Amino acid sequence: MSALTRRQLAFGTASALASGVLLFPGRNTYAEAHEPVDLVRFAWWSDVGAPTPFQVSTAGPGGAVLLSLLYDTLTWKDEEGVIPWLAAEWSVGDDGRTYTFRLVPDAAWHDGRPLTAEDVAFSFAAYVEHPYRWVSTDVVASAEAIGDGEVRFTLKRPYTAFLEEIAGGVPIIPRHVWQNVSDPTTYEGEDRTVGSGPFSLAEYNQSEGAYRLIANDRYWRGRPIVREWQQLTVPAEASVQAVQQDAADIALSTDASVRGLLADDPRLAVFETAPLSIVRLVLNTEQPPLDQKTVRQAIAYALDREQIAETITRGPAIVGSAGVVPPETPWHNPALESYAFDPDRARELLGGTRYTIDLIADVNAREPDLMAPMLAAVGIELRVTRVDAPTRIQLLDEGAFQMALTSHIGVGGDPDFLRRWYAGEETNAFAKGSIFVDAEFAALGEQQAAATDPEERRAILFRMQEILAEELPTIVLYHRRFYWVYRPAVFTPMHTWGGLMNGVPFPNNKLTLIER
Repeated sequence: MSALTRRQLAFGTASALASGVLLFPGRNTYAEAHEPVDLVRFAWWSDVGAPTPFQVSTAGPGGAVLLSLLYDTLTWKDEEGVIPWLAAEWSVGDDGRTYTFRLVPDAAWHDGRPLTAEDVAFSFAAYVEHPYRWVSTDVVASAEAIGDGEVRFTLKRPYTAFLEEIAGGVPIIPRHVWQNVSDPTTYEGEDRTVGSGPFSLAEYNQSEGAYRLIANDRYWRGRPIVREWQQLTVPAEASVQAVQQDAADIALSTDASVRGLLADDPRLAVFETAPLSIVRLVLNTEQPPLDQKTVRQAIAYALDREQIAETITRGPAIVGSAGVVPPETPWHNPALESYAFDPDRARELLGGTRYTIDLIADVNAREPDLMAPMLAAVGIELRVTRVDAPTRIQLLDEGAFQMALTSHIGVGGDPDFLRRWYAGEETNAFAKGSIFVDAEFAALGEQQAAATDPEERRAILFRMQEILAEELPTIVLYHRRFYWVYRPAVFTPMHTWGGLMNGVPFPNNKLTLIER
C-alpha cells in the first residue's frame, strides 16, 4: 500500500487502519535531485536550548525541527503524507488502541550501537517521568518490546492522531545513554545528543545561540548530501538581509514583499508555504467583560481584519476563520460566520456601553496600533501592555491576562489541536493560554480524538468549529504564510503535507538533506 496521505488521513483510511494489516512499506517519494554541498546555514530568530528532547525550548518550533535532524521518529512525513521511518511497517488493532511496529533492521545510533525495540520502549517509559517538551505522550499506556525488532503500543483510549502526532513527532532516544541519568532536564554529558538522525551535534555555542551539525555518513536511511548544517541565531528583522549578504543560506520572513524585493536577484529565491501560521487574539472568557459573548463578537465585527493582514504581511489577506482551522487544509469548515468588518453591528451588540480592555502584546507587534482606533470607534478603549515573549508566555499560562495577541504555528497538522488548546494539553508555548469552558465542545473534542471513521470525525470537527465561531474564545486576525528566502545553489526547499510533525511550515524536511 502507498503512503498514508494527509487527505487519506482525513477522509479515507478508517477501514485500513482497523484491518490489522501491515501498512506502508518504506519509500521516499521526494524526487528532486540536488548536488552535495559542504555547508548550509539556517537562520532562526532565537537560541532553542540544548538540543535534547528534555531541554529543547518550546518557544517556537525551531528547536523541535533541529531535533529532527539529530533524532528519528517511528513515522515521518513527505510531500504526500505519513510515511514509514524507523518503523518499516505497522498494524493497528481493531479497537484502535493497539499499534504494533516492526522496526527497520539497520538503524543505528551515532555512536555505532544498533537501535533496538528496547530503545523505543525505553523512550516512551522515560517520557512518562520526564515528558518530551514538544509533544505529549500521555495517551500512551505502555510501550513494550515484544520480539526481535517489534514494539507494541497500548493506548489509554483510541487516538486517531497517533501516527502523525506521536509516532511522527516523538524522538526515539538511546537507552544506553539515558537509563542511568536521574534528571535528564539538567544532564550535560557529552553523549546527551546521541541520536540516530542524519546529523550529529559537533558544537553548541550557547552564548551565540549557534549550532553546528555534521553529516552522519552511516545514516541508515541514506548518506547526507549536506556535509555540515549550521543553525544560527539572527534577529528576525535582519534575517533576510543575512541571506542577501551571504551570512546565511535560508531564513524566514512573514513579509510577502520579499517576493518582489528579490525578484531580480538571480542568487536567491523565495519558497512560499501554505497558511499554516496563525495570528490571533486570545480572550480570557473568565474575566469581564470578555465573559460576555456579545462583547467578544463586537470585537470581531469592529476589526477590519483584512486591512490589518494586508498592512502587516504586505500581501493578499487570508482573513482568519472564526473556526480557527485555516483554509487550504482538509479539515477547514468554510460555512461559518465570517464576522466581516461591520462597526455598526459592533455598536449594536455593545448597546451603547463603553469598555476598557487590556491587551498583552509582544514588544514589536504592530497589530495593536491598527486595532486601537478601530475598537475606539465602537466604544472600546484598548490599553496595550508590551512585553517580551517569555513574559507573555508566562502570563498566558497563568491566565493572568484579559486579552492577548499571539502568533504561532501548529494549526496545519492534525486538528486535534482544537481539543488540546482548551483541555490544557498544548505543549507549544506560543499556543498556550486558551480559556474556554463549554461542555458540548469538550465532549466533541474527546469524540473526534477517538473517531476512527473519517466522515464521522469530519462532522464532529465541523461542529466544534461552529461552536468556536459562535462563542469566539479566540479571534483569528489572519492566517499567515511563511516566505523562506534561500539560496538555490546550496539548498532545495520541500513542501511537507500539513507541515513537519504537528504542523510546522518549515522547508528543511530531512528528506531534502539525504541521498535519495
